[in-house]
Amino acid sequence: MSDKKSSYLSIKKLRLCGILATLVLGATHGALAQNGGDIRRFAGQSISFAGYSSAFNDKWAASFGKYFTDRTGITINWIPSSPSKNITSIRAAGGNPDIDVMLMDSANLARGLREGVVGTVDPAKIPNMKKVPESLQIKSGIPSMAYRYGNCYRTDKFEQLKLGSPNDITVWSNSSLSGRVMFPSTTAAQWLINAPAIALSAGGNYSDVSESIKKLSSKVKAYGFFNSSGDMDAAMSSGDVWLTVGNNQGRCLALKKQGIPVAYASWKIDAGGKEYSDLINPDNLVLVANSPKKELVELMMNEFLSDEAGKASVPLFMFIAGTPPTSAAIDAVVAADPSAAEWIIKDPSKLFLPDYSAFLANLREWTTQWASILR
Repeated sequence: MSDKKSSYLSIKKLRLCGILATLVLGATHGALAQNGGDIRRFAGQSISFAGYSSAFNDKWAASFGKYFTDRTGITINWIPSSPSKNITSIRAAGGNPDIDVMLMDSANLARGLREGVVGTVDPAKIPNMKKVPESLQIKSGIPSMAYRYGNCYRTDKFEQLKLGSPNDITVWSNSSLSGRVMFPSTTAAQWLINAPAIALSAGGNYSDVSESIKKLSSKVKAYGFFNSSGDMDAAMSSGDVWLTVGNNQGRCLALKKQGIPVAYASWKIDAGGKEYSDLINPDNLVLVANSPKKELVELMMNEFLSDEAGKASVPLFMFIAGTPPTSAAIDAVVAADPSAAEWIIKDPSKLFLPDYSAFLANLREWTTQWASILR
């Protein structure tokens, strides 16, 4: 009797174990399915992404874009554009934008906020934002990468003239460089990024435009303005220009790799009682105001900040020497190419980020008077 009872109890235990195992497996499978469904809840849908040039968009598409679509099932429509065009088109759309997310440097982001074309994201939907340095966090989206701006100069000419590194206006204004210094034109994408820092470097300020322009033009005798990176590269390569102020570090390094005798010089900027080593320009993924696909965009932003996406996006970061927004992505870039450490921004808080809102308050005066630099 006891043997039968023991056998019965053993069978019962086995059945209970089987039931428990089934429940555990079912719960685990359910959790996995739920997570998978959460990531792919928008599968089959699409978002429109307004980037920069087609070449830049192609790098986005082949790296992060492929990763994101494979993981979420969301298709990205890549639109070649510019921040200025985006602001104009979104305003013209009258509350019905045909783009959902756009790339905007910090200067144009300030413009976008003033023009009311930028939305606000829900931080709860982007938990990976905690991986981003506090100085780079924004309310309208996430930073995608950051660039360093300083000065690019011809080392052969500077050696001949026995000039030191052109870190500030004390060297820019050397009489030996008269007519060999180049600044951005107001129509150049780099102008709005650099102009506030140039004004401060000349001893001016954002509000007194005339006096700031006067100080700059009286000290530096410029060669002319560059409208694009191509103009700048050509002038430096030919030797017509020996110094470009407000040059992207990546562009200067690219010229150096081509055999042009150039070097990058850090830009000493004094502002608010603090000295900075360069100008920082974060590019941001920004939500478009009134986009009906806000949730998809927030999912995209959170995915971009993941460690896995950081690894997939290494070719994008290296394409233009842009520092990733997370430490994991930075480690992935340096692991792929140790020489990248030359341009990686280790501490973004030590670089100068202008108060673009204050500068934009006098934008009309700045754009109309800028040409006076050449007089």
